[in-house]
Amino acid sequence: MTNIEQKSAFFINSLLVGMILVGTFNTLVYKYQNTTVIEGVTFIHPYMQALCMFVGEATCLIFYFAFQMKAEKDPNKEDGGFKILSIPALFDGITSSLQHVALNFIPSSIYQMLRGGLMIVTAAFSKFVLKKKLSNQQQFGILLAILGIFIVGLSNFLFRKAKTDDFSWEIKLISIALIIVSLFTQAAQYIFEEKLFKQYNYHVFYVVGVEGMWGLLYFGIVMPILNFIPCNFKEGCVFRKGQGYWECTDVFFQQLGADVWLTVSVVMGIFSIALFNIFGVNVTKYVSALTRTVVDTIRTILIWGIGLIVTATTSRVWENTSKWANLIELIGFVLLVFGNLIYKEMLKVRFLQNKKQVLIEEQ
Repeated sequence: MTNIEQKSAFFINSLLVGMILVGTFNTLVYKYQNTTVIEGVTFIHPYMQALCMFVGEATCLIFYFAFQMKAEKDPNKEDGGFKILSIPALFDGITSSLQHVALNFIPSSIYQMLRGGLMIVTAAFSKFVLKKKLSNQQQFGILLAILGIFIVGLSNFLFRKAKTDDFSWEIKLISIALIIVSLFTQAAQYIFEEKLFKQYNYHVFYVVGVEGMWGLLYFGIVMPILNFIPCNFKEGCVFRKGQGYWECTDVFFQQLGADVWLTVSVVMGIFSIALFNIFGVNVTKYVSALTRTVVDTIRTILIWGIGLIVTATTSRVWENTSKWANLIELIGFVLLVFGNLIYKEMLKVRFLQNKKQVLIEEQ
């Protein structure tokens, strides 16, 4: 009997809803941080934010040992070890670093458009690595979701306000290339985790916590280097005494000390990312890495709605307020929702139906 057969539909759906809601909250927390200005200086610390992410993940080990959690024992599987989890943690660290660098130089709308590619890469890895076959309905659902997320990003790109000090196309193309590479490392992380759960007995809190510990080790090595590598771009750098660097840990803590609510948001970010990963890894364990990727795109809708409210009621600009941009986004979100419903077979498409189970292993 498979993992998903052992768990109730209520349990699985609770994981999916929890992943969407906590993921939305976590993204909004980071939006708050990235739009905070202290004494005329914008809070830009992508690598410290990534480090805080791993701190959050590592805290799961405290709960794992404090409550003496035990993995579900499957006699056909071996008990999983500590060292092998360094691989998905490395993928996670590379993904975070590549995306944080790229997002300093291109609009988030382009990232949203490229995000749909993660579903394609994860689906391909599921087929060739895990030997899984997607039903026609699943393939159609994924295509609709990809089209929806592409339209959402495209609307923001077409109707965004132009900047006089925008970056060159060379820098933008390099940034896009970094994001494309990051899609492969992120998909590799998800697929590797699913493969581990198929082969070994692991508790989710242990997996998330150990990956966090490995991530802290990686960033503990990289962070001192980033603090001394000059950054000569106009934007995306952290400045110390007039000189730009890729990261400045001392400036990070100085800015936290100057704004209580910023500090609170960092703490909330640490705990929300831990909870988000717990939900996400549970989805990988009991459903699949591909479902984790597809369903996670739904939070874009909630982020959009809340972002519009924040933009309309405060001085922070989180979303494009153009009427045409929001109309096109709405169309994209409708496609995204229908794509997810079709993928999960909550909405049946008769001509795509097949008598075989939705996701089966190739013989």
